[in-house]
Amino acid sequence: MSLSIDDHRFDGSRPFFIHKCSTKPEKRLNKETSKDYIKKHIKELSDYQEKLFASRKRSVLIVFQAMDAAGKDSTIERLVKGVNPQGCHVRGFKKPTTEELEHDYMWRVSQKLPRKGNMTIFNRSHYEEVLVTRVHPEYITYQNLPGIESAQDVGPDFWKRRLEHIRDFEQHLAETGTVIIKFFLHVSKEEQERRMYDRMQEEEKHWKFNLGDIKERAHWKDYMKAYEEAIQGSAAPHAPWYVIPADDKPTMRAMVGAAVLRELEKYPVDFPSSGKDIHSDIAEGKELLKKEV
Repeated sequence: MSLSIDDHRFDGSRPFFIHKCSTKPEKRLNKETSKDYIKKHIKELSDYQEKLFASRKRSVLIVFQAMDAAGKDSTIERLVKGVNPQGCHVRGFKKPTTEELEHDYMWRVSQKLPRKGNMTIFNRSHYEEVLVTRVHPEYITYQNLPGIESAQDVGPDFWKRRLEHIRDFEQHLAETGTVIIKFFLHVSKEEQERRMYDRMQEEEKHWKFNLGDIKERAHWKDYMKAYEEAIQGSAAPHAPWYVIPADDKPTMRAMVGAAVLRELEKYPVDFPSSGKDIHSDIAEGKELLKKEV
């Protein structure tokens, strides 16, 4: 069984409407089949990351965005399992700190971008600045921006400019060697409710429960509109979005792995060539080791 992911890819070449994207996969994988896919993806991703680290010609940035309980953490965990942690890092973004608010809103993201030869995964990202803040524009006032004294000062032009900033930012990253892959894990409101009940009822999941997540459900339509406009406004060939149905976790995880490898295939990397004196150096090295014996 092959995984169909082309219909879930958006690069700005066609319109994006969130209501046309199902939260359920067309074909559901059982857990064993999903594990087989994930195992294969881990091996291929590990091989790619090893060559990426050795060549240091590019870097890879993978962005995950989703509503709460969509499965970001578990999907990221499985994606990087088996990848050398020396060259792969997961960075999370929560409520901005006081120090972060004293800088421009892209500053905290820029600090955590991958260096050449490395792969970084963002668990939430700079897109929070056109998602959460768009649903709650009063948060913008904490950033002490010129001309913004209240939420009423944050209008449509403000969000248009922010998306322009993000497009330019990602264009710059791509042109300087960063491969960008973005995911929106698309969970339904009904499935989110079921998972939140699980968190409340199962003691071992209590650490995941946050009352604020339930309160945010009142803004579901606003979030969907914000996601739609964010994806519409930032999807590009060099920074595509994959909108992955998230109601079925095993299938979602397999689709994410397939999408990552699909994108990385466009940017082949290999081990750097050895120096012209490598054979003589090896011969000398062997002789030195013999002398030690």
